[in-house]
Formats: sequence, structure tokens, C-alpha cells
Amino acid sequence: MTVTPTAYRPKDFAFLKKDGVYHLFYIRHNDFLPQWATEIDFGHAISTDLFHWAQLPAVMPLDPNGWDNLHVWAPHIVQSDGLWWMFYTGVTDRPGTFHDTQRIGAAVSSDLMTWNRVHQTSVWSTDSAPWAWWAPLSPGMSCRDPFVMPDPAAPGQWLLYYTATPANDTLSTLVGVARSPDADPGAWQDEKPLWITHRSLTFNSSTESPHLFEHNGRWFLFITSNAGQPLTFFVGSNPLGEPATWTYRGRLRNMLGYDTSTWFASESLRDGTQDLFAFASLNRIEIRRIVWGVGDNFTLAEPSVFHMVSMDWTRASARENQYVGLRLKAANGFAFEGELVAWVRDASGHEVRAPLDSLGLPVRPALSPDSALVPWFVKRWPASLPSDQPMQLRVAMGDATASTPWLSVLANSIEQQPFAGPGGRAPDPTREEYPDSTVGQPVPEDTTLATRLSPDANATAIEGVRVLTSSPLGAGHVVVFRLDQPGNVRLEVYDLLGRRVATLADRSFAVGAHAIPWEGRDASGARARRGLYFVRMVTPAGTSAAKLLVDR
Repeated sequence: MTVTPTAYRPKDFAFLKKDGVYHLFYIRHNDFLPQWATEIDFGHAISTDLFHWAQLPAVMPLDPNGWDNLHVWAPHIVQSDGLWWMFYTGVTDRPGTFHDTQRIGAAVSSDLMTWNRVHQTSVWSTDSAPWAWWAPLSPGMSCRDPFVMPDPAAPGQWLLYYTATPANDTLSTLVGVARSPDADPGAWQDEKPLWITHRSLTFNSSTESPHLFEHNGRWFLFITSNAGQPLTFFVGSNPLGEPATWTYRGRLRNMLGYDTSTWFASESLRDGTQDLFAFASLNRIEIRRIVWGVGDNFTLAEPSVFHMVSMDWTRASARENQYVGLRLKAANGFAFEGELVAWVRDASGHEVRAPLDSLGLPVRPALSPDSALVPWFVKRWPASLPSDQPMQLRVAMGDATASTPWLSVLANSIEQQPFAGPGGRAPDPTREEYPDSTVGQPVPEDTTLATRLSPDANATAIEGVRVLTSSPLGAGHVVVFRLDQPGNVRLEVYDLLGRRVATLADRSFAVGAHAIPWEGRDASGARARRGLYFVRMVTPAGTSAAKLLVDR
């Protein structure tokens, strides 16, 4: 499959999946514009099947008055706590201070459409790495191409891999690693250089665009070099290992057996139980499916034409011997060759495979149209399930690329004949049929808001403020909120006596999600004492509050 934007060609990119839809965010480079006029935002394309793509409006334009005022490069995106976090390269040009200086910044989004910067400056630069070259007036200094992932050996910690220039060899680049902080969010810490990626071992002076993925306990580290076959990789059991722990596999071409000379800036995506491999090539991005072989070897194949986009139920709960609908939305349903599987969750939270024939659900429903509603005459499984215990059920694709939410199936001693109406669908539930449901009940007032104000005519819609104690920015408090319209926001921290400890923000914010780190300091800069605090957010639409615990 091929993704080719119009007028621009893609370079380094991020590849991810949200709600059954694939997304690509990429550097937009125009060969017909002067260098200063291109690579100034990120292209965005979406697909439901990896073959047909739609170009959406570009995102994250450079900030002419900010630290990334010249270029934005190489986005990488991870999800955590219901938010999407983008790490990217910002390039600064300030006469006498910065000249084409590369640093790494962060942005956040709740919908992948609207992005807002987390900090007013970068979150990482090589001035914090003693082994790296820091020369902000030299355009030859590298600090770019971030790749962020959780540290598998330290829960709650994140690792940032990036392209850097070593101080002892300023004519080359290698992969450096930084670690998310364990206190102040945003103050990343130098971890180490990965010397296995230095030219003394790779035989090429340029090392760019690192990315890693794991398979069967083995880590695959890919880089783009300046060799005739650019994609180069290493395999090891430790993503932070010393050179002796890595196996240098050389060029990807050597394993695949065919020419990859135009491939660069690779990425990967775990999609259910399958692994996808993507790379830029000339003026496009191409995506393949990894077919694993013996040991650390694999081949690449075209992805399946069929893709299940979404699966859900017509109701959140149902009773035995009544009807509920299984809604299926697919792309290229005519090519469906997979199968559905079912899982039930026991009282202890363990998932157990349930036989579809015992439930009365089809293994391979007809999907010639891309949308289908499968009526299900509800059955419980196993037969020994106590009548006072709901059956928690989900149905999924056999390759785990899509799944329904959990359906709560309640016991029902009353048997009824299958509903004979069109499509076998039953009427909507009544309050009498579902006494434990929320049908017909008024929604209780949100009691988490400390105060409510009467909104003015230009009120800004808000999503209640919440506090994260750990995020891809590191350990520490990050205050998160979302705006549907731009507006002024005042964020303040109060102690239990109602005294204001700190003001985190009092300014206008753009539409979308925002993340404001708090370093745990009061207005004077001193460390706040341990204890319980409150974050209060005031907007023209109202006031929202959330608890905040300082425990260190």
C-alpha cells in the first residue's frame, strides 16, 4: 500500500491507530520551495484499510514567536491516560543565540486533530548530556528524531531515543537515550549513548530516525544510515544494552534479499497480534505486514485488504433470552476471511475463551456490505454460572485487531421466543425490563465541580480538570483539561485551608487538550509540603476542581 500526499513528499513520520482508524503524521517537504519555507507543519492522513487514504488539514505549525520558529520535524506519538502525546523536533533560529538549533519538544491532543504544545520551550536538548556535542550556533549539531516508549524494566518511566552528535566525533551521529524524570515533569535526564549505533560499528557516519519494537522478548532497533541501503538494524534482549549485547544485522536488504535503497525513516505498529512495518520511500510512505520466520528473521508482505473498523453492541447490558445487536463496521467486507472469537471475564477478572456456537453467535458473519447488524438471542455461558452473577462478554476479531466493549449479560428465568420483526431486533428496553440500568433516570449533577458560575454569552465549553501523577513527561503532577472554544483559563493550587499556593496559568488558551506540569513548588519557588491540595480551574463557563496529593 502507498500513501502519497499531493505537492509535498513525506519524510520522518508517526504511525498509529485510534478507534479502528490508522493515522499518519509526517514532515511535509516541498522540493520547489526554499528551505526556510518548507517543513513548517505536519501532514496528517487517515485510512480504515491501509490502502485508501484521505489527507486531512496539516497540524502543529511552527510558532514564529516560539522556540520552534524555523522548522518542525520527526513527530512520534504515544498514548497514555486517554491522551495522545507527541514528541517532535523543533528547530530554532535566533540571531546570535541559536542557528538552526535542533531540540525536542512535546505536544498533547485528545482527538489527534488539535494539538497544543505542553511547554513554552523544549523538553530535551543535548546541553544536558555530557557525552554529546552542544553547539547552538552550529547547524552541524544534531538533536532530533525522537522515539518515545515505556521502559520495560521500570514501570512508569519512559525512554526517549533520538539522533545526537557525540562530542568526541562531531562529524558523525549516533542514537542517544534520555529518561523521563522521577520528580519534575519535563526535566528529562540523560541515560546514555548507544555506542552500537556509532560509525565505528555501523561503518556509516550518519545515524538517524531510531525506532524500536519487541518480538518474543527480543528488541529490534532500526536506524537510517547514509549507506546505499539506508535501513540498518540490530537485535538484542535489552533496549539499553551495551554494544556486546546487541547483534548487528546490517542492512535490511541483506535479510529481505531485495533492493531497499530508497527506504528510510522506518516505523512499526503493533495491530492486535500482527506487526506492521512502515517506511518512507521517495515521495510516499509504504506499509507492509511483518511475517515472522525462524529466530529473529522476518519477511514483509502486503497487509490484508479487509479490516474490521469497529465492533460494538446496541446496548451496554442485556438479559438472557432477549435480543441484543452486534454492530460490525468493516472496510472491504467482501474480503473477510478471518473469524470472530468470544471472551468471558470471570469474577476475578480473568478472561476465558468462550465457544461461539454455545453462545449462538456466528464465527464468520456475512460482511459483503461494510456495515452489518447481527441479531443475537442472548445466552449465558457457562451453564454453571451463578444466576446472581452477570456474564461479562466481549466479541473480537481472531487477530485481536478489533473488539467490542464488555457486555453485561444478566440472568433471566423467563423464556421468550425469538423476536420475528425485521432483522430480529427487539424494541428498546424499558425501565421495568432493566431495573438496574439507567434507562429513564436523570443524570446526577456532577459533584466534582467545586463551584458553578453562570456562563456568559461567550462561555468556553470545558472538560473538567484532572491531575496526572505520571505521564510520558515523567513522574510528577500534570494538570490536564480540554476546551471546545478558545478562552481565558486561570489554574491555581490551593491547600486544605483555602490558601493559594501557586498560580499555574492565567492566560488565553486555544481549542483542544492542554497539559500544564506543576513542579510541586509554591509561588516563592519553595517545595510545597506533603499533603492534599486542590487544583482550581476558572473559565467563563464555570469552575472545576480536582484533588492533588504531594507525597514527596
